[in-house]
Amino acid sequence: MTGERARKRTAREHSRLLTAGDVDGLLALYTPDAVFEDPVGSGARQGHEALRAHFASAAAGGPAETVEDTVAGQDGTHVLSRITSVTGYRPLGPRYAARGWLAPPQGAEPAFLRRHYALQLRVAPSGLIEDMRAYWGRPDLEVSADGADFTGPAELSPREEALRRLPGTYLARLTGGDVEGTVELFAEDIVFEDPVGGILLRGKDALREHVFRGSAGKVHEVLGRPVSSMDGRFVVIRGDARVLVPAEMRMRMITVCEIDDAGLGVHIRGYWGLGDLTMEPAPPRTPAAPAERPA
Repeated sequence: MTGERARKRTAREHSRLLTAGDVDGLLALYTPDAVFEDPVGSGARQGHEALRAHFASAAAGGPAETVEDTVAGQDGTHVLSRITSVTGYRPLGPRYAARGWLAPPQGAEPAFLRRHYALQLRVAPSGLIEDMRAYWGRPDLEVSADGADFTGPAELSPREEALRRLPGTYLARLTGGDVEGTVELFAEDIVFEDPVGGILLRGKDALREHVFRGSAGKVHEVLGRPVSSMDGRFVVIRGDARVLVPAEMRMRMITVCEIDDAGLGVHIRGYWGLGDLTMEPAPPRTPAAPAERPA
């Protein structure tokens, strides 16, 4: 196991080295047999040779990465970052267009490509990365002629729309005290980890009790921009939450939600570490109407 601070340093160094175009430096962060999938849904690859080709291609566009937030799992292995990356349109833009991930340019080719993504790293006890997953989907790709005004896909598929609405729907029902409406968003065999490395719930009955404890004004959360996966099975969301317990607990978190073919959540993983948590006296507030406790 590696400490939260060490894992966060590794994640920040990963973005720094990619921005610097230092492929050898990036490889030095990984175990020789590391597995990676970028984007999730495109198929996993393994080893330094495949990693070198992947990072060399990414570095050719001159990426500039902005890390919006980095959180650590309480399992001693994971660290996640929400990142926005801006590169030249070439060489990756034409490849993405050929795969149907971007609309081919009509007229002049865009100069810039922007990608919103979540980077998940699993760090071995040695401190080296043994697994990397980058979550981003077609809606997370944008192009620009001048580097200032970026536009994404003109239309999203129903699946893409549903994925991106799901976190907001969940939060609205939870904070509104709608326990049953919240639980309806999940499959019967839901697995819920919040935080990863801590609470593990299985099934709707356990989830219902968890939702009740966090409903009716006890949780206040601001969500960031969601990102999805290329296979349409994941949505990842950054959140800043306040929980009144009765002291005020503030958490910075990144949640990875796996969705089944029916659009229901089947595995929810909330990543936040002790370094992402602060406690302070709760401010005075007007009590919300109590939620109806599940039978």
